Amino acid sequence: MRELKGDWRDLFNGFMVALDLRKCFLALCGIVVTIILCGGLTITLGHTLDKPTVNAPRDLVLHKWWGAQMSAWDVIYDGAYAADGSRLPNTLVAIAYTIVFALLFIAIWSYFGGAIARIAAYEIAKDGERIETRKALQFSRKKFWSFFWAPLICVIGFLFFALCNWVGGLIGRVLDLAWIGAPLVALLLPLAILSGFIMTLIAVGTFAGFPLFAPAVAAEGTDSFDAVSRGFSYVYSRPWHYLWYQVVTSAYGYLCIGFVILFAVTMCYLGLEAGREGFELSGLWKAREGDSSFGDVANASWHLILSDQHHAGSYRWDPTSIATGPHPYGRLQVLSNAIVGVNHQSLGDLKGSHAVAGFLVTLWLAITLGLALGYVVSYFISQQTMIYFILRKKVDGIEMNEVFEESEEEAKPVEGGPAPETAKPPEGAKAEPKPSEPPQEEKK
Repeated sequence: MRELKGDWRDLFNGFMVALDLRKCFLALCGIVVTIILCGGLTITLGHTLDKPTVNAPRDLVLHKWWGAQMSAWDVIYDGAYAADGSRLPNTLVAIAYTIVFALLFIAIWSYFGGAIARIAAYEIAKDGERIETRKALQFSRKKFWSFFWAPLICVIGFLFFALCNWVGGLIGRVLDLAWIGAPLVALLLPLAILSGFIMTLIAVGTFAGFPLFAPAVAAEGTDSFDAVSRGFSYVYSRPWHYLWYQVVTSAYGYLCIGFVILFAVTMCYLGLEAGREGFELSGLWKAREGDSSFGDVANASWHLILSDQHHAGSYRWDPTSIATGPHPYGRLQVLSNAIVGVNHQSLGDLKGSHAVAGFLVTLWLAITLGLALGYVVSYFISQQTMIYFILRKKVDGIEMNEVFEESEEEAKPVEGGPAPETAKPPEGAKAEPKPSEPPQEEKK
């Protein structure tokens, strides 16, 4: 990693800071757990409410899973049932689902995201020196509640002031039965406006500053309140700097993420193609009639991962079209399909050992490309950690190489405590005699 300057130029170190197999693996674990728990909860509930509309996809194409999530949300929140639109959503079910989903999501990324932020913070401060993954996970576990409560504190604070206004309006409505409620509410309107001002500060600070909460805990070893305080302080103290850092991070990330994903797709494709050529002796060994070739196995596996809805004509590639409609996900799918050349219409019927081979190829592709997908999360958290360090230096004057180290916080022996006991000899053992003193010469 290049020497840090303490300004926006340090953000261009983000590519290498995020390109860490351990961070990508932790991110992949977080993505998988999120899909299983949060996604499973959403799709299961949506399918229970409306079976024809919500169904889990049978492949690994990301946008199809996202589409299933969106359909489930329509059912849960809007009551958009397939049969007719007359059924209203169950408000209690929607509220309970929202709370459970939010708590699950925050808990998952408090653990995995906290560990990624800790690795990134240590690497940034120590000039590329890397902390062990085990220690990062231990840190994330010890500071779990700090990571977990930081965003929730903001939500609770916002709801508190909103509830105060709601209760004030309720009291005014009751008093209005005696014809004094409306004038009293109007008289006390400045308090409601002040409460709205505080809610707006919390909302803006949370929306803009929440990416800094986890880096604050990872870098300082602090609690939730201090993390929120630092996030709000840095955003409101240097708003234009913060906005510029996020713009640079987004533009640079567009290129970095695209490169990593396309590199991973090309790597997998070339590896499979080389194996296919050897398996089929470069076309000299023909498969028996009715039997599938290794090319069919690879094609079926790619079909389960790459989209069949994104083809060469999906987007225009002139600079103006790319600038006005970047669509990074769709364009990466188009480029990936172009690299691999998947035939989505002609899929061989895999049987026997070839079906097993297809499952294993799909598994390895999912793991490899999943690590590339994990780079997206690793890049985001690593760059937010870098932004935190830069803002910390500008606002608090703390150097970039300062980071919390757990060794400094180890417990020390209590002063005035009992002295450690000396080991006693076992019972029955004879005490060793003291050596006799040498005879002293008599003085004359």
